[in-house]
Amino acid sequence: MADTPGPGGRRKTLHRTSLGALALTGASALRLGLQFAMLPILARLIGPAEYGLVALAMPFILLANVLSDGGMGYALGRQQAVSRDQESTVFWLSAGLGLALSLGCVAAAWPMGALLNQPRLPLLIVALSPILLINSLTTVSNGRIIREGRFGIFAAGDLISTVASALTALAAALAGWGAWALVAQQLVLWICKLAWVSSRAGAPIRLHYRFEEAKGLLAFGAQTIGAILADFVSRNLDSLIVGGVLGATMLGFYAMAYQIVRAPDMLISGPFYLYIFTAVARTANGASKAAMQDLATSALRLGATFLAPVFVGLALVADLAVKLVLGDKWYDAIGPLRILAGAGFFFCMCSIMATTFMGLGKTAQRLKLSILLGVVVVGAVAAVVRFGLEPVSAAVAGAMGVVCAIYIHVLAGDLQMPRRRLLAAFAPSALGCVVMAAAVLAAREALTHAPLWLELVLMITLGAVAYGAVLWSTARRRLLDDLHAFQHAQALGDAAQA
Repeated sequence: MADTPGPGGRRKTLHRTSLGALALTGASALRLGLQFAMLPILARLIGPAEYGLVALAMPFILLANVLSDGGMGYALGRQQAVSRDQESTVFWLSAGLGLALSLGCVAAAWPMGALLNQPRLPLLIVALSPILLINSLTTVSNGRIIREGRFGIFAAGDLISTVASALTALAAALAGWGAWALVAQQLVLWICKLAWVSSRAGAPIRLHYRFEEAKGLLAFGAQTIGAILADFVSRNLDSLIVGGVLGATMLGFYAMAYQIVRAPDMLISGPFYLYIFTAVARTANGASKAAMQDLATSALRLGATFLAPVFVGLALVADLAVKLVLGDKWYDAIGPLRILAGAGFFFCMCSIMATTFMGLGKTAQRLKLSILLGVVVVGAVAAVVRFGLEPVSAAVAGAMGVVCAIYIHVLAGDLQMPRRRLLAAFAPSALGCVVMAAAVLAAREALTHAPLWLELVLMITLGAVAYGAVLWSTARRRLLDDLHAFQHAQALGDAAQA
């Protein structure tokens, strides 16, 4: 029997989806706050070399993890009705795929260690390989939660898993485990996620399997996987190149800077991307061309408005943040951090547009663009890596900027709208960032002898006030209209389901 919303439930869907997205945003903020509170502690206890060693192991696990659910999680989430038998088939198919990938990583661990000349790497890969099976077991639960808009479950799961894994990492690091403290952190994180979403999703699994029931989902999932793989390449293969050419210690600096600039994307990737996906997916079939154009523009404007000041501000105070939070031994991460801030912003904008493509069902389009992104970023890094970390960071930022422009060009073409309209979505954030940067740079000149902590706090406060003042005076009504556009899109989707 298919799962469909009842008459009483459909009226609650919009509020549940919106509140769940807000809860997921809050949970993501708390999760990142805890991670950043732990970051300087772990950085000082573990050190760049050990951190870089785990950064070499994780890409192999993350690459396989992309494949572990067959791309069927989002495919299930996009369906209006899914049968219990179909969920059972997907569960067993994903579980088998996850187990096979775990065993494959174990088999490849020693050849990879020899290739990268890192004798400790194989055991780390073997210890991390169970993550692949664990993630595959969450596919059906994740799909049901996305389909029903119960994002609050993800929010609670993020908090529980983050707290448990952070405490584990801290205890292990204090005990002198080194790189193994980070391995333990990852294992506890995924085990907690599996336990939570499985218990809350309410997806009973039967001893039932018919491959034909998953064929349609696999067609959507295959292209989704391809796109995610390409995204993965653009985000992780550069680390392998840096580690292979410049060594684990230099990779530690680069990986730390990259982790920091990815934090804003991690903050919104759950709530904002899911909210875009559900809004676009619910209205793609019935909405007018003008409504879809408005929704795509609103998504970019909202994303740029909230993310641009974060990345610009990070570039402006990178030296203060690294010296104060991470310590002097991480000094070489300052340059890459400043430059990679631009790459982080462009990547977030590409992700917003990629999510729009997914909601429209244009997975082939997303796949092509993701492949382009991976090829351009990896090619740029490979071309300049021998010149050092800052040239690599500049290459990544430049490549991401070029591909972001291509994303805008293609999205405007698909929606049959002027390119300048999508580009204009960046105007409020661009104006605000110019004013913010001018205020912060002028104030830094006057505070050259202030304590680091005081200067950092004052710069963050001043930047936020300057940026907020610009938005309030020039774009507050437009941004409120953007928020209302998403609420309207969700309401149209509920009416269509009814």
